[in-house]
Amino acid sequence: MGNPMDTFTRSSDVAIDAASANMRLVQGTYNRKSGLLQIEKASVVPLEPETINDGVVADQFGVVMALKNAMAKLDINTRRAIFSVEGSYLHTRDLELPVVRPEQLNDMVRYEILGQSNTNRDMIVEYIIYGNYIDEETKQPKYRIRATAIPKEIAVDIRDLMKSCSLTPVALDVNPNAIRKLFRSGMINNHVNLETNTLLLIELSSRTTNVTVLDKGFPVLSRRLQFGHNSIRQVAETVKKVQSTAADKSSILTRRLQVVKGEPMKPLEISDIDVWNETVKEEPSLFSAVSSYFKSLTEAVSRTAQFSISKYHLDSISTCFIYGSGASYRKMDKELSRQLGTQVEVLTTLSNVIAPKDFVLAEYVNACGALIREG
Repeated sequence: MGNPMDTFTRSSDVAIDAASANMRLVQGTYNRKSGLLQIEKASVVPLEPETINDGVVADQFGVVMALKNAMAKLDINTRRAIFSVEGSYLHTRDLELPVVRPEQLNDMVRYEILGQSNTNRDMIVEYIIYGNYIDEETKQPKYRIRATAIPKEIAVDIRDLMKSCSLTPVALDVNPNAIRKLFRSGMINNHVNLETNTLLLIELSSRTTNVTVLDKGFPVLSRRLQFGHNSIRQVAETVKKVQSTAADKSSILTRRLQVVKGEPMKPLEISDIDVWNETVKEEPSLFSAVSSYFKSLTEAVSRTAQFSISKYHLDSISTCFIYGSGASYRKMDKELSRQLGTQVEVLTTLSNVIAPKDFVLAEYVNACGALIREG
């Protein structure tokens, strides 16, 4: 059969997920023939607060410097770059339109999506045809289409940013589309077939939460919610500062936060914070932050699941997979599973992604999907 790595002959690209508080950067190569994505290098690119807000770059200079430093540290030489973004400025609609000539279809899609956007901004419209059927009433063929509109000014800003980084713009992607490409086939966590199951994908970011219903490899519904896990980390930081001056060795929380009295405080990593209900209940402020977050999360997930099952006549959802920075909290999967009453797993592997052993897939899902170029 030969080594599948032999098929990766084209030069690699860099994909940058610029939709969250800190950017995610990956270098890799996608092989269209085999459907395999090979990841070579990856890094989280830290940014100052508010540098990127709701998917909009507020401090272009700060982003340029951060990207240049990250690429230098990783020794990335390729100049071909893909940016993936997401924000409240995106407008996405599923359409059912008659089979017509491409130029007519372009006009129809643009009219349909912009007629519902209620904006005077100059918009770029892209779409995919993901199915077709015969209309029962007219007996005429129709397309099933997913269209997305993004403000032209956002695209121009990203293009200018890439050029300031001495990068060659290859494409501008959006995270929901990156998810569609990455999860369309294969095995997830070595035991769930994407093409035969109905699943929930939940992205846990610091300021937002994305819930995607994936039915047999296609995202039938995606919802972006305006809450994130950042308050948990902020409260945990405060708790650690207080306890660092008077560490109680009998406290489970103190041990979890690695507090040692009299020693300088180390930066608190999300993976240091245990959100299991039995752990946080001894610290009222942290318990309150965790409880509030899980209340919003479980309500949003439950509503989305119930709505999609009813609207799209789906099978019951077998498993929830979590990814994003919030998936790193200790026992996040266990606590969410307890509250939802269903199986929850941290996303760890996809059969179509080949990566170094230390690569944490859950951190780079959107960037990985952006590396996949279709057509």
